Amino acid sequence: MDRIQAMRVFIAVVDASGLSPAAKTLGMSLPTVSRVLSALEQDLGVRLLARSTRELTQTDAGRVYYRRCRQILDDLRQAELDVQSHAKVPTGELRITAPTTFGRYHVAPLVTEFLRRHPRLSSYLLLSDQCEALAEQRLDVAVRIAVLQEQSVTVRRLGYVQRAVVGSADYFKRYPVPRHPRELAQHNCLHFSHYLRADEWNFYDQGRKLSVKVAGRMRTNNQEALVDAVLAGAGLAVLPTWLVTAALESGGLRRVLADFEAPRTPVYAVFPTRGAPPGKVRAFVDFLGERYRDESILAADRVAARAAAPAVAL
Repeated sequence: MDRIQAMRVFIAVVDASGLSPAAKTLGMSLPTVSRVLSALEQDLGVRLLARSTRELTQTDAGRVYYRRCRQILDDLRQAELDVQSHAKVPTGELRITAPTTFGRYHVAPLVTEFLRRHPRLSSYLLLSDQCEALAEQRLDVAVRIAVLQEQSVTVRRLGYVQRAVVGSADYFKRYPVPRHPRELAQHNCLHFSHYLRADEWNFYDQGRKLSVKVAGRMRTNNQEALVDAVLAGAGLAVLPTWLVTAALESGGLRRVLADFEAPRTPVYAVFPTRGAPPGKVRAFVDFLGERYRDESILAADRVAARAAAPAVAL
């Protein structure tokens, strides 16, 4: 039995509160997870988990074993990171997570290019709009678009995302162009449901924060679907400029309320440990930063210059 792998399976089952979600997290089949867990219990001679039709709970022995396994795997992970930090040539597996849409457009293609440059590397890319637990998922680096609250991580800022209110040319043939955020009450405002307050859009009016309650007939958790709906003339939406640049340049979409846009959102590379990250992580983050800067994917400054009012940009 691979005891280390069995420990990882056991911890995943406990953390996910079930065999099926653990199998999904591990990328294993449900029968394999069940078989590894049963073999571990048989080898130890104790029951680690109490199973019922409704729930799965740890036994007393399971709680003790979980704490020790967690410590052992954390120590093993740290040992690997300590050794890899001295490697001059990136090697091993690079485990990355990023927001779904941004990751698809501006992380996944760069991972492919990065692997071509470093043939001794492999990668695992998890695209999710949830803030995945880096240590539990054994992730090396996360790309996060947010104002971070986490304390036990190391971060490096890659730039800023600018968001804008946009609508299609067809939509504005049927409805008036809003000149002030309060006029959004007259419009169908489409929501990206991942945001905590998707129906509350933030602006700045003469240097002061202005929150406007909006309403609309469509919500979605996918930004690409939101772009399609806006292009089809369904309504207005707040979208990151990196996602709609081509549509704005072609005239398919029109940007409105630019003088009221709120501060840009920072984009960070996040590492699960304090101190210097491994060489492969440093090399990848340096590569991301260079490409984002050279291709102007992210803004370098938090605030956009305005020719007129002292408003700032999202």
